[in-house]
Amino acid sequence: MEKIGYVSALALILAACSAGEDAPGNDAGEMSADSGTMAEVETDGAAGSGMPEDAVASSTDLASVISHERRDENRARDDWRHPQETLSFFGVEPDMTVVEVLPGNGGWYSQILMPLTAEQGRLIGVTYPDRLWSQMFPSWSEENYERFGADISQMSRYMSVDGVVSAQPIVGYTIDDIPDAENGSADMVLFIRALHHLFRFEEPMIDTALAEVFDILAPGGVVGVVQHRAPESADAEFASGNNGYLKQSDVIAAFERAGFVLEDVSEVNANPNDPADGFVWRLPPTTTNNEATLAIGESDRMTLRFRKPE
Repeated sequence: MEKIGYVSALALILAACSAGEDAPGNDAGEMSADSGTMAEVETDGAAGSGMPEDAVASSTDLASVISHERRDENRARDDWRHPQETLSFFGVEPDMTVVEVLPGNGGWYSQILMPLTAEQGRLIGVTYPDRLWSQMFPSWSEENYERFGADISQMSRYMSVDGVVSAQPIVGYTIDDIPDAENGSADMVLFIRALHHLFRFEEPMIDTALAEVFDILAPGGVVGVVQHRAPESADAEFASGNNGYLKQSDVIAAFERAGFVLEDVSEVNANPNDPADGFVWRLPPTTTNNEATLAIGESDRMTLRFRKPE
């Protein structure tokens, strides 16, 4: 039985899955939409316009980005999310074209990826199509649509970081409709707590999504996955994505169907204290007023690295 009503009643679901409860907001920015399926937004420092003299240069070193004072509000989650170890495991570099799936509005990982890639690389934001949002939230407000970063025409604003100017335009797409013009353009795609909704509902979107991801990646490109992990002994209904958890074997099987090769597995985001036997949003940072779940901490998560064959 799908828990659509339950999910709809908990408007914090996507905040915990992508942006995080403690993610900062962003200032409004300029935008221009093209055909409703892609948005390209050129910031003040985009190619051809020059950087403002008062712009703060981004760091080209992952450790420097993570330790920067701009992340002070987000740093409390580092002990659970291990951004240095996680992104190093995936192999992210400042000169890469990186796709972040479901970045949210001011997303927790966007606040790292944007400064890291701003000078030498390129950042692309990918979100769900409207038909998936409407299944997840049959009746939701424009405020929620904005909060969860669902408007691809606003992707540059969603992924912006105060004081950092990107040398390349930030573009946004829906995961079922990435333009053919982008085929082979990306070095890395990141699914960080963003897979479970793609496995849900009567017609799961996971295979369509991964076909698009396969196409946008260059040969040899990497997909990094961090995902709430269900026990392999869990029944199929529990591990269907409705509770936020997926079996690691099911995730691997989906990527292998799409043509990817599992290259490595890390336990850096594992949490053996999480029994993974209930609604994942019972845990922090979504729920912070329950002593029992606070003692568990954030969810047990698989961390997987896949590669598109050369």
